This record gives sequence, structure tokens and C-alpha cells, in this order.
Amino acid sequence: MENVLNIKIDEYFDEIVKNIQEFIKIPSVLDEDDTDENIPFGRKIDEALGWILKKGEELGLKSVNVDGYAGYVEIGRGSEMVGILGHVDVVPAGTGWSVDPFGGEIKEGKLYGRGSVDDKGPVIAALYALKAIEDSRLPVSKRARLIIGTDEETGARCIKHYLEKEEQPVCGFSPDAEFPIIYAEKGILRFELIKNFDDSPGSEVILKKIRGGTRVNVVPDYAEAVIKGADGEKIESRIREREPSGKIYIERSPEGIVIKAKGISAHASYPEDGENAIQMLLNFLTLIDFGGKEAKTFIDAVAGRLKMESDGKTLGISCSDSVSGALTINLGVVDFDEKLGKLKFDVRYPVTIDGNEIIEKLKKIAGELGAEFLINQHKLPLYVDPDTEFIKKLQNVYKKMTGDEPKLLSIGGGTYCRYVKNTVSFGPVFPGQKELAHQKDEYIALEDLRRIAKIYVQAIYELIK
Repeated sequence: MENVLNIKIDEYFDEIVKNIQEFIKIPSVLDEDDTDENIPFGRKIDEALGWILKKGEELGLKSVNVDGYAGYVEIGRGSEMVGILGHVDVVPAGTGWSVDPFGGEIKEGKLYGRGSVDDKGPVIAALYALKAIEDSRLPVSKRARLIIGTDEETGARCIKHYLEKEEQPVCGFSPDAEFPIIYAEKGILRFELIKNFDDSPGSEVILKKIRGGTRVNVVPDYAEAVIKGADGEKIESRIREREPSGKIYIERSPEGIVIKAKGISAHASYPEDGENAIQMLLNFLTLIDFGGKEAKTFIDAVAGRLKMESDGKTLGISCSDSVSGALTINLGVVDFDEKLGKLKFDVRYPVTIDGNEIIEKLKKIAGELGAEFLINQHKLPLYVDPDTEFIKKLQNVYKKMTGDEPKLLSIGGGTYCRYVKNTVSFGPVFPGQKELAHQKDEYIALEDLRRIAKIYVQAIYELIK
């Protein structure tokens, strides 16, 4: 059985690669300005969903569109269904790529592009795993369903809609995190601080705006502030004193002096892998005098509480546990003008911590800052009993296929598993590999892709045979 399925994957491998390249070329980023009742998340995401479902049909597999919110491709027979949970939406490309982020280019054995590892590459691997099982005609007692979402990156409204309309799996996995197995996911809290500035500038030096970040769940790699009437030479002198690395620099524009900060993008669940350009910029702005006391006081206070930390220590919310590790916080988006300032944050808190305690602390901090506190999203933590039978089966497959110990892990990232009972994350990132999701030059190595597809085909068959 094992050899038959692996041979099938080898036969299909060139197709797998070609289809991932084609899939990546669809820039399936959320666009809420281009929606209707049948296209809830934008035309490009709808195009990607249609593309993968059509591909399933072309492979001879049952494919169903669930109201434009999700879809599925299914094989097998029986009353019970095992789910494989993936998604077609991707985060914005961001800046600093050395290749076209939507080009699907292959260089030195690596397939580059937004979604190559999160999550289009693994979804195609899982699709061909289903085809391999179907074509092998091996006996099965359950169905396997590749459930395809469209809003994983911005709220998982897709999977909630799917669960209202469709069958719930008895168990399953998501190819959207790390190997060996993720059985615990931190709680996710996304909130805004909103501050009105009612005073007059009282100075010729005016903060016109601050902009930075694209998504709250991405460490921002760029931010800028525009200050009208500022002394550019004085600011450059400050930069030489405090930031000689070149990460902060200025340009002159008709609007005024533009102070720019260049950071390093990363996934918000691993903020330590990046360098937050917004925090960098806010910290530098504490050195600059400008009119508008309320804005200046607010920026200074926020920068003083955040510093360049990602653990919430100075903010007063740091905590950790033995299951999932330490809390992380990411300031993902900033949007200021002369009258209003908005800061958007992403917090990942340990699975044994009560999220409401974190919320109460943040409310108090917002009050001290004179800002409105608005919760945009709160996802409770995930924890699956490690002695569950399907986890044992996944562990056995992983050990057999890799020779490595199938340890159970926890992550700060959020997957569909926290919404679907009895499911865990299973790959695609191998132990010791750098996390490339949401980063520039995201790629999947072709040899890793082959291994991933073979692990998935064995795992799916083990769960449905």
C-alpha cells in the first residue's frame, strides 16, 4: 500500500509543481471593495476557489462550491468523513521580494510565491493525495474531504459558513502549520486603540500622518510619518545619532519631511523573527518635537509601553505556560492623521491563560492612554487530547515516513482546527526550517514538497482505510 501510493505521487509530481505555479499566479488577497452576495471576499479569491474546484473535477473527483465561502473535493465511501482543512486566500505580498510574488518562479530547487507554503502548495499536495488514493483503488471505509476555505487569513468567516451548511468531519488535519503535529494553538486577540486629537497644533511643525503595515497578523516591514515644517537636517542628525544602520531615513516631499522606517516582515505569531517598522518609527518620533500635544503625548506613551518588545513585558501583559509558551504581541497597522490615530494589534496568548484577563488589562491601559479600546476578533485557544486515536495514527505515519520522533507541538498561529472539532495541524513546515509564511520571498523546496505529498497521502489513507 505504502509503495503504491508513493509511486502515484512520483507519477503526478510534475503536475503538482505546475499546478502550484499556476495557482500562485492568482493574487487571491481579500478585497472587500469587490464583493457581492455570491463573492464574499473579492473576485480574485473567488477565482482561486473556482480554479481549485475545477482542478478537482478535471482529476475526476467530486467537487462542490459552498456558496462562494468555501468548497470541497471528496473521495471515498462510508457514513463518516475525514477532513483536510486548507485555504486559497493569501496575505498581501508586502515589499522587498527578489522575485515576482505572484509569478510561481522556480530557482535552485525552490518554488517561490505568495502562498507557496501558506497554503496553496500544501493544498495542491493534499489534492493529489486524494487522487492517488482514488486511482489506486485501495479499499476504504470512510470518505476524505479536502475542505477549502477562502478567509483563513482575515477571520475564518468561510469555515464558520461551511460548518453551518455542511457536514462536520469526525477527525482530520490542516496542512497549514508545522510538522510533526500541532495539538495546541494559542488564543488570538485582535484589537484597536483609537485616539481622537481635539487640540490645535500650536506650532508650525505639524504631524500630518503616519502610515504603516498591511495586515494585523503580519509584522510590518515599512512605516512612514509625514511632518510639515520640520527641519530635515536636524532630523537627519537625530537619525545619525540613534539609527545609523539606515533602517530609518528621510525623504523630502511637497507635504513635508517623510520619515521612513524599514523593518523585516514575519508572521505575527513569530514576531521575534521580524523587525517591527511601526514600533521602530514610533520610538524614533519620541525624539521629534511637533505641534499637537495630544498626538505627541499619545505617541510617546505608546512607544514607551511597547519599546521594541514583542512579549508585552513593559505593557504589563506578558505571561507563559508549559504547553504553548509565551504571549506575543504585534503592532500590525498604524493610521494617523491630524485628528485621529488608530493602532491595530495582534496578541497570541498561552492556552491555559484566561483571555478575559488579558482584555481587562488592555482596557485599563487604553483608559490610561485616553484611547478607545475596540476588540475586532477573539479566538479561544485550541487543545486536543494527545491520546486521541487519530493523533496516534498521524504520529505513526510521520515516524514511518521520516524516521523522526513525532513530537506534539503548540503554536501561536491560528488555523481552522480551532473551529473544527477533533482536528490538528500537520505540516507542511519540517522541524528546524525557517517559517516563511507571510514573509518576502516565501518558497517551498521541491524535495520538501515531494515528501509532504507522500506524508499526506499515507496519512489520509491511514485515516480512511
